[in-house]
Amino acid sequence: MGKKIAMLCMSLDIGGAETHIYELARGLAAKGHEITVFSNGGIYADALEKAGIRHIKTPLNSKAPSALMKSLRILKREFKKNRPSVVHSHTRLSNLVGGWVCRSLGIPMVTTVHGSFSTGFLMRRLSNWGDRALAVSEDLKSYLVDNYNYDPDKVDITVNGVDMQRFAKRDLPEFKASLGVKPEQKIILMVSRMDADSGDHIERFLKIAPEIFSRCPDARLVIVGDGQRFEEFRETAESINSHFGAELVLLQGAKSNIDQYTAVADLFVGISRSALEAMSSSVPVILLGNNGYLGLYSDSIREECILTNLTCRGYDYPMDSELAELAVSCLTDRDLSKNISDGLKLVREQYSIEKMAQTAQEAYCKASDEARPYDYMVSGYYGYSNFGDDITLKKIVSRLNGRRGTVLTRSASKTDVPDGVGLLQRFDFFGIFGKMKKTKVFLMGSGSILQDVTSGRSFNYYSYMLKKAHKYHCKTLLYANGIGPIRKKRHLHKTKEVLNLVDVITVRDIQSKHFIDNLLGYEKAVLTADEGFRYTENDYRAQKPIAAAEGKTIVGVNLRPDVLNRGSDFDGKADFLADIAKKHNLFFYLIPLHYSQDYPVLSRLNRHLPDCSYLPEARLSNQELMSLLGVGRVNILERLHGQIISSVFGVPFLPVSYDPKTQELAAAIGLDRYMIISHDFDISDAESKFERLLADRDNIVPVLADYTHKAREKADMNIHLLVKLIESY
Repeated sequence: MGKKIAMLCMSLDIGGAETHIYELARGLAAKGHEITVFSNGGIYADALEKAGIRHIKTPLNSKAPSALMKSLRILKREFKKNRPSVVHSHTRLSNLVGGWVCRSLGIPMVTTVHGSFSTGFLMRRLSNWGDRALAVSEDLKSYLVDNYNYDPDKVDITVNGVDMQRFAKRDLPEFKASLGVKPEQKIILMVSRMDADSGDHIERFLKIAPEIFSRCPDARLVIVGDGQRFEEFRETAESINSHFGAELVLLQGAKSNIDQYTAVADLFVGISRSALEAMSSSVPVILLGNNGYLGLYSDSIREECILTNLTCRGYDYPMDSELAELAVSCLTDRDLSKNISDGLKLVREQYSIEKMAQTAQEAYCKASDEARPYDYMVSGYYGYSNFGDDITLKKIVSRLNGRRGTVLTRSASKTDVPDGVGLLQRFDFFGIFGKMKKTKVFLMGSGSILQDVTSGRSFNYYSYMLKKAHKYHCKTLLYANGIGPIRKKRHLHKTKEVLNLVDVITVRDIQSKHFIDNLLGYEKAVLTADEGFRYTENDYRAQKPIAAAEGKTIVGVNLRPDVLNRGSDFDGKADFLADIAKKHNLFFYLIPLHYSQDYPVLSRLNRHLPDCSYLPEARLSNQELMSLLGVGRVNILERLHGQIISSVFGVPFLPVSYDPKTQELAAAIGLDRYMIISHDFDISDAESKFERLLADRDNIVPVLADYTHKAREKADMNIHLLVKLIESY
């Protein structure tokens, strides 16, 4: 699950920055990111669409007030509808417009510095370089820091990545012929915009072209690009061609198939990305641009090229005669094999698509982390000393070790979390919402969260928190939840509304999946398993039986209050336990898995079984409770997570079911034929099923091992999806 990335630029016609954007979009898409490019269009916009990358035409090339307002409307509409994780802008005008929208919506913005510009007072005030910046060379980083007082720690160096596979040297005789060039004739290639700030080197080379043609009659100059000076250069080309009586200068206009032009070229004259593409095609390169001249590329000028991103910034132009002599020698008797080899090595080592995409991806992560430094916030029934919720929370946060998070709890003193995980009181809404705005993912931890059987208040609380998380642009996740029962129609309507907002839903039972998918009318829930299955026997601390249990068969018992207090049959349930204890020489460990609820009724039961039961006097830790669940030969259990941990430790149990979730677990494991329904508790039926369980015990143990192994693998998907969701922000 990659990030959603919006890229902004003025247009996508021929140019180094435009090609950079095209290749970067393709490189990031290959890494699994969802890319949308906003620009006024151009030949690379069509190429992006063909590559499966969405392009939205936006007049980001114009400073006209009407165009600026239209761009603002388009960006705001699209960002609200399909909120990007980060916006990456590539031009000063798109930086300005994109910055306005990003600030209003709280979206981090990364910019790339492709060149140096006017730094007058007004332009400095209007320029917006975003939350982080990428510079395509060290000198541009210095330019940004020195002229705009930008924090150097927030500027990373990137490269103009070249697709070496696309620009590999290959024989294209038909394409060469389509240009009107014969097989024996040699092509000098120039690729550049032809604007006021990017056409001087073309003008300079056209000036010396007649001398080159006079000395190399088989030479042809092919110029690819468009811009404000195109007509000026066309007239110059026509004059040269008329003088020689042949088509020696060929102006092609804007093209996207540059790889075909470099494939047939014998010499390239230009700078930056276009020069790198020519090097990748094994073409010797003369570095000449508007900003200066570095000469014929070789390893001797490698560092100068890297420092200036092959733009020649700060290096003087040569004499016309020197430039003409160099071009002629490259086309005639000069051995260029070393120059070609050096150029290929430079591209391979410094300017790969992979490196460009990776540096951009790292900048996006830094910008996202700075805007939202907390990876997750988890809400659930925490701080109530409920064994099931406590042990699932422990697994969630321990498996997110190293990530910053927050747990919402009723009681911080009763919530065990590692260092680095914050705790907030679950009704401290001011603190919660303030931290939500800085959090990537809000998740509802394992449990039956959305249900209205126990309380309508809890249903309203959890649905409200999910809506707030969505409002504050957190990604949202139901983490191995159970859903329902939901009895009230208004709650059912609200559930549908909330579930449609949630980004990812994982459920721990098939009934919850069917409920959600049927309610929404489409398949959204992913069936995984409860986080309790992530525990292993390594989490079980073996203990010696207490003295009173020696020589007896130990059975762990957990029954919820409604079973023991239903009607007036408490004595009958106590007699059931007393009877089987006497008949099978049993000793009961009474296990309060939800201390405040279970302890009073288990204490009453303990008084009725004075010679064959043990109830801990002090509140036990979760690990100690696990030990009690693991020590028995069989167990009698009602609470779901008692049943899960008993299964993990290979202890068969008599399931006492009060809820569909426990019924489904018993059926999945194959223990449903031993199951007792809590609201229809029959003593003789219970005795019969217990004796059958005890007899079948050794056959059940391997079944439990197989089931828990598979459930553990399914539970792995919960954390996998959560981490993907965090990293997609």
